[in-house]
Parts: sequence; C-alpha cells; structure tokens
Amino acid sequence: MATKKDPHVKNSGFLDVGQGHRVYWEDWGNPKATPILHIHGGPGSSFDKYDKQRFNPKKHRVIFYDQRGCGKSTPLYSTKHNTTQYLISDIEKLRKHLKIESFYVFGGSWGSTMALLYTIAFPKRVKKLMMYGVYLATQEETDFVNEGYPQLAYPEAWERFISLVPVKHRKNGDSIMEYYAKQIWSKNKRIAKKYADEWSLWEWAVMSFNYDPKKIEREVMSFDNTAVAKFETRYFLNKCFIPEGYILKNVRKIQHIPCFVVQGRFDLCTPSSLGAYKLAKAYGKKLKLQLTLGGHLASEPENFKVIRPLILAQFSR
Repeated sequence: MATKKDPHVKNSGFLDVGQGHRVYWEDWGNPKATPILHIHGGPGSSFDKYDKQRFNPKKHRVIFYDQRGCGKSTPLYSTKHNTTQYLISDIEKLRKHLKIESFYVFGGSWGSTMALLYTIAFPKRVKKLMMYGVYLATQEETDFVNEGYPQLAYPEAWERFISLVPVKHRKNGDSIMEYYAKQIWSKNKRIAKKYADEWSLWEWAVMSFNYDPKKIEREVMSFDNTAVAKFETRYFLNKCFIPEGYILKNVRKIQHIPCFVVQGRFDLCTPSSLGAYKLAKAYGKKLKLQLTLGGHLASEPENFKVIRPLILAQFSR
C-alpha cells in the first residue's frame, strides 16, 4: 500500500498489534540503507512531513510509525489497552513484521523516553541511539512544567494557565494537573475544549524558544485539542506507567550502545539539568552530549543545524 503523496515511501500499512489496535507505519527512503526507527513525541502526537526533513531519502531508510491510538493508527485516541508497556511491545512487533534484525533508533521529547525504554527492553535490537529534548519520565521533570517553573521565561503564559485552577488545587504539580484533567475529561464538551485548549497553549509556550503568544494561540485554536490533552494527562498522571527513576536505574543495560544527544540549553520543557545531563553522567563514555543555544523543538534552527548533520554522520553507514 504505497503512499502516492510521498514518492520516498516504499511501502506502508497497518499492523494489527492486538487488543483491537492497528498501528500505521511507513517504510521510507533507501531500502538498501541500515534501517532507522523514528519515534515521535507526545504522548498522543504522530509523525509528520517535518520529521522527514531531518533525513536524506538517498542515504537513509527510515521506519516512521504512529504509536497506538495516535495519528493514523486506529482506534484513534483510544486509551483502552494503551500504556507504555504496550507501546514498547508494538515496536518489537513492528520490527518483526518488517523482518528487521536491528536498527538505529531516533526519538525526541516523549520519543526519547520511548527510545530509551525500548532499548532497555531489547538492547540487542539497537545499533545506535540518537535523541533530543530528553525526558526521563520522572516526577521532578513533570513537576517542573506543571508547577510553573518555566514562568521565569513565560510569566504571562503561566498566569493564564494557572488562573483557571482554584487556589485549593494548587498544592503541587499533580493536583494542578488533576484539576485540568477533570475538566478535560468532562462530559460537557464546551468545558472540555476550553481546558484542553489552555493545556495545549501552556505546553506550546514552554516548547517555544521564540515565543509569539498570538501566533501560538492562532495555531493551537485552529484544531480540537481535547483528544490529545486527554491522552497526555492520562499518561502523566499515571507516571507514564513506569516506576520512578526507571530509566536511570536501568541505563547500565545499554551503556555499550553508542548514544548521541542534542539538547537545547534553553529548553524549559525538558531542561537539560533534569534529563539529558543526568542521563549523560549515568550513561558514561558511549554517550556524546551536545548542548545548543536552542529550546525544546528539533525544528528550531539552533537544534536543526546540529541534528541533521549528526544524523548524516552517524546514521548513514
């Protein structure tokens, strides 16, 4: 089932991964190259055409896929049988389906979390790791955003976000998120949409190095954020379905695998001091950390100009 819109897609399809879920995938680029698994961010997002701009179709073979419940995967935004463990299992099923022995793995933000978790679970299947905007799924990282520490740079965005939360629900990051989640999951569609939009506005604010509130609001309000916000709050309130500190406690299992991390110094969504820097210290000599003068998004010029050449250098063999 080749995709007509993208001439570089050699094959695509839906893989039945069980529990009623079907995962959409694309096999993109040079079929003779070493496969690269691309893991998108989120939770609740999907891959898009901009993700493909990091790769060279003549030199790279990239497996793009939408995580269960996301993007083109079905049923869309289903939270039933949808946990981190299922997502890890889906990657392994996709690898077997495509008859790939091992591959390079690339992921950013939530995609970096999934890249690390998959590699810990199946280290023999990963040749190299590359990540940006590292998120280790710890309480400290989640609280950093939900307790408003990025307001140091985005005070007006935080004031707008927190103004919808009664004072009694501002005890900590979880209580703030729980209040938002209750509204986002409301049966009243108007209330659900209002809080989902505000959740997304704060999220996009802290991800934006060149913060333009009017532009962000215009873009965020152009689509329905309710489903994604439900997805995200469910994952974060469940601690991403992994024990606290799981990645750092298990990093010894993957220390032999070459790993490359690009991290924005001004990333206030997943700050380096809580994620990438801690990972680098725990990982050891096989991890190469490059700090840029960028923020969270891979598309930012300061990050993109490092990530794309690094992909060409490390994933073109």
